[in-house]
Amino acid sequence: MNRRYFYLLSFLEGGAVMACELIGAKILAPYFGTSLYIWAAALGLTLGGLMCGYFLGGLLSKNFPEQPRILYWLLLFAGGFTALMPVNGQWIMEYAIQLNLQLGAILSLSIFMVPPLVFMGMISPIVINLLNRSAKEAGNNAGNVYAISTLGGIGMTFLMGFVIIPNTGISYPAIFIGALLSVLPLLSLLRLREWKSLLIVPVFLLAWFNTAHRISQSDSHELKYHSEGILGQVKVLDLPMELEGREVTSRCLIVNNSIQTIQVLENPDMDFYPYTYYIPKFAETMPEGSDALILGMGGGTLVSRLMDRGFNVDVVEIDARFRDVARDLFGLSPNANIIIDDARHYIRTCKKRYDLIIYDTFISESAPEHMLTLEGMENARQCLKASGRIMVNFYGYIEGPEGKVVRSVFKTMQSAGLETRLFTTPGNRKERNIIFMADKEQVMANQHFTASETTDLMQLDSFFIDPQQIDTSDAILLTDERPQQGLYARASSDWRRRYNREFTLRFSAYRRY
Repeated sequence: MNRRYFYLLSFLEGGAVMACELIGAKILAPYFGTSLYIWAAALGLTLGGLMCGYFLGGLLSKNFPEQPRILYWLLLFAGGFTALMPVNGQWIMEYAIQLNLQLGAILSLSIFMVPPLVFMGMISPIVINLLNRSAKEAGNNAGNVYAISTLGGIGMTFLMGFVIIPNTGISYPAIFIGALLSVLPLLSLLRLREWKSLLIVPVFLLAWFNTAHRISQSDSHELKYHSEGILGQVKVLDLPMELEGREVTSRCLIVNNSIQTIQVLENPDMDFYPYTYYIPKFAETMPEGSDALILGMGGGTLVSRLMDRGFNVDVVEIDARFRDVARDLFGLSPNANIIIDDARHYIRTCKKRYDLIIYDTFISESAPEHMLTLEGMENARQCLKASGRIMVNFYGYIEGPEGKVVRSVFKTMQSAGLETRLFTTPGNRKERNIIFMADKEQVMANQHFTASETTDLMQLDSFFIDPQQIDTSDAILLTDERPQQGLYARASSDWRRRYNREFTLRFSAYRRY
C-alpha cells in the first residue's frame, strides 16, 4: 500500500474543495450578487456538503474496508460533478432567478455545488481507514490526512484567487480542477481493469463542448471587455437603450450583471443616472481648484465631471481593472490620479486634506458597510478641510424596513459631528438615489440650494428632506464592531430581485469564458 499516493490524493481533494467553493460563489455572483446573504449561503452549503460526505464516507469505510477502488470511484465522481458545475449552474439559475434572493441562491448552490462537495467529503474518512494498520496509528493518520488536505486547500485558494480565475475565468478552470482530481484515480481503476471508469471521459467532453458552445454563441461585437477579478465579473457592452423616449447607443460597464456606468456614445456628456448630474452641480458651489477625493470609480463619470469643473481630483479604486477600462473605453483622462487601494484604508492613512469627499462605492447591491460606520465617518471627517463636505450616493429608501439603513447612516453621520441633510433624486423610492450631504462645520442648516445664474437647476430645496422629519427612533448607530450588514441586505435584496427580472438574464448571455 503506497501511503504517499493516498496522501497525494488527499492533497488534491483538499485543493478541489476550495476551488469548488470559490467557483460556486463566482458562478452565483452574476445572478444573485455578492451580498452577505450570498456568501452565507455559499459557506453554509459548503460545510453542509462536506458534513454529508464525512458521514457517508465513514459508513463506506466501515462496510468496505481496505478497498481502494471505492476511493478511486468517489474521486472520479467528484471530478465529474466539478467539471459540470458551470453547465448545471447555468440552467438552474435561469429558473431560480425568479425566486427571492436567499431561496434562489440556496437552491442553485444545492444543485451545482453541493454534489461534488459531498463526494469530496467522503474521501478523508476512506483514506484514513486505508492507512490505519493498528488502533494506535489512527489519530496520527487522521491528523496527517486532514493537515495535507488543508494544505492543498490553502495552496489552491491562493492559486485560484490570485492567478487562475482573474486570468481564465470560471468555466474552464472548473473542468481543469475536475480533471486534476480524476486523472490519477482513472489510471488506478484502469490498472484494476475497471473499464467502466472510462465513462467519465464523455462527461468531461460534454462539459468542455457545452462551455465552448455557450461562449461562442455569447461572444459578439457588442462585448468590448470581459474579465474576472477582485470584485467579480466585469463586462463592457455597447447596447441600444431608451433615454427620454428615444433609442441611443450606450456603452455599459456591468459588474456581476448589474450596470455600474452608462455612457451615451452619441453624447458622452449626457448623464444617464441623475446622481451623476446632481453631485457635480452641488460641487459647483465650491471654488475652482478645490481638492476632491472620489471613493470608487466605475467608468469614471464623476471623475470626468469634476475634472471638467476645475477640481483637483484624487480617485481611490480597489480594482485595478476599472482604471484601464475607464481610460480605454470610457474616455477618462490619462491625467486622472487613480490610487489603487481600499477606500477605508486610504482615508485612515492619507495625510492630504480635501474640500470634498464623494462616496460612490456601491458594487451591484453590495454596500460599503465598513465605510459608513461611526469610526469610518470620523476617519473621513479628519481628511476634510475646515469647510469641507462629504457626499454619499446611497439607496433611495427612507421609510419602512428597507429604509432603516438610510436612517441609521443618517444618525451615524450626525454622531460623527457632520451636519447632514438628505437629497433625493427624482423618481420613486425603488428607482431614485439618496445623496447624503454632510458638512464638517455647521453651515448646512443655513444654506439653501436654489437655482443660480450658472445652473439650470430649479427649486433644489424641494428635493431635500427636512432633517426634523426623519424618524431615527429605531435607527442604529453603526460601528466597526457592529456594522449591521443585515440592514443593508434588506434594501439590497429588494433591489436585486427587481433587477434580476429586468436585466440579469439579458446580460448573462454575454461572456468570453
